[in-house]
Amino acid sequence: MKIGQKLLIAFGYVGLATAQNPIVTANGIVNVASFALAGQPNGAIAQGSMVVIFGANMGPATLQQAGAYPLPTTLGGTSVKVTSAGASTDAIMIYTSAGQLAAIIPSNSTAGAATLTVTYNGRASAAAPFKIVPNSFGIFAANQGGSGPGIITNGSSQVVSLTNAVSPGDVAVIWGTGLGAVRGNEAAGPLPGDLSSLPVEVTVGGQSATVSYRGRSGCCAGVDQIAFTVPNVTGCRVPVTLKINDVVSNSTSMAISQAGTKTCSDPGGPSAADLQRFSTNGASIARIALTRTSVLVTTNPFPITITTDVASATFFKYSAAQLNSSRNPFNTMNAGACSVVALSGISAIPQTYAESFPEDPIVPLALDAGTSIVVKGAGAAVSLFKGRDSYHPIGSAPYYSGNLFFGTLPGYLEPGTVTISGTGGKDIGAFQATVDVPAILKWTNMDSVLTVDRAAGQLVTWTGGDPAGTVKISGTSLTSLGGVNSAGATFTCTAKTSDGQFMISPAILLSLPVNSSNANIVGFQYGRLQVGNNTPLKSFTASGVDFATTFASLDAERLVDYK
Repeated sequence: MKIGQKLLIAFGYVGLATAQNPIVTANGIVNVASFALAGQPNGAIAQGSMVVIFGANMGPATLQQAGAYPLPTTLGGTSVKVTSAGASTDAIMIYTSAGQLAAIIPSNSTAGAATLTVTYNGRASAAAPFKIVPNSFGIFAANQGGSGPGIITNGSSQVVSLTNAVSPGDVAVIWGTGLGAVRGNEAAGPLPGDLSSLPVEVTVGGQSATVSYRGRSGCCAGVDQIAFTVPNVTGCRVPVTLKINDVVSNSTSMAISQAGTKTCSDPGGPSAADLQRFSTNGASIARIALTRTSVLVTTNPFPITITTDVASATFFKYSAAQLNSSRNPFNTMNAGACSVVALSGISAIPQTYAESFPEDPIVPLALDAGTSIVVKGAGAAVSLFKGRDSYHPIGSAPYYSGNLFFGTLPGYLEPGTVTISGTGGKDIGAFQATVDVPAILKWTNMDSVLTVDRAAGQLVTWTGGDPAGTVKISGTSLTSLGGVNSAGATFTCTAKTSDGQFMISPAILLSLPVNSSNANIVGFQYGRLQVGNNTPLKSFTASGVDFATTFASLDAERLVDYK
């Protein structure tokens, strides 16, 4: 079966059809690869791209898929009409069901404000608004949620994975949709051809990649391919993005290995031998993160700083297949690179923990490490109790967390050694781990960063910190706080501590929306920027665990406006 067919079938959904008018969910028209919402900078729909439409009563109870070319404009009783600039065109149907359907927005649709109407068995939905643009690319992802490992193939058309990585100098191919319009009859079959005039920029691990082809695939209508040469960077979750003019794709990743091996590796991550074993048997993973965040709050008449120490521990098991599709199971990052995760709905509420990302669609199996874990530092101690933290769920895994808010009193993340002890539970044995907390890094240009010009990039500078660790630069911009239609994005960049500075590129910042406010409500804000020092991943052992690490993150944060 061709890869394009696999991608389309993967988005199949079976819903319940009723004798009611079709309903298109608000913000339910999205790029089939990125799933970017309308409020996000890449949330508009490109001419000639494939979309997925969510709703109810839109088609038959059993999914029906177009089986051959020419593709129809009516499938299983479902049709989709697109109206823009006063003209209407019929979308090209890919599959249909009651709750979800996929179609191609015709290349001859006019760019601008548009509406879409779904008709099923003679009943029509209300017109659903969306926006059509010339280009807005989405990269297919293995987790079917627009993040984590991308659907990227090697020269033999095999999907890149942890143990089937490409190497610098190899040619790889990104699969997605949204490069823009093509000429010809899209319904009749694929229309391959290099769109050489299209200013496509591919960034891999913070480095520019040379593009040799950008155009429709030879397998499937509406599906695009971008062939590029892998730059000189390695890692298991190397970030990959694509930019056309000022529109940036969703952020995905790929595995890149040293020449002569097909298995990737990362500093502090599993060995090549371990990864080969995990790729057959899966892996049980333990992660303990200690974070100090000092937030500058610009209240009147005087600004104040609120400092929070947070400890968290997770224990979970991934299957072999999940390891190749989850966002970042081993918590490794490439120095000099940045990644972006889209936020929507309740996940748009800013996170406060070290791994400040919304929940990964790939849910691991929960492992039990006992009822409590004790974290003891130079200044204080805290007990982490088993449960789920409402602001930071990680799949269904038991989550052990503890916070300590303080002003002048010491927390447990004072410089020195912090000890983490657990008596064990039914899945994980007793353990003791340590983290060496360094002197706190100083963000030297913090006071001058009030407004971030996304198109210009943003320089951050620092002194001090752990010379053996890395500096984490992260930020979040939101259109609103946690409502159903809220949207935003969070980015994380990693640099060497010795670099002393890092330029956040426009390609990353343009992935964030303009924030709607610079309000602050008990630590929740619409726009924020954070700079801190991450210690190297430090391993520990416990029965029932294949890979276990600890680290500390000491962060300074302030409110900013993203413009």
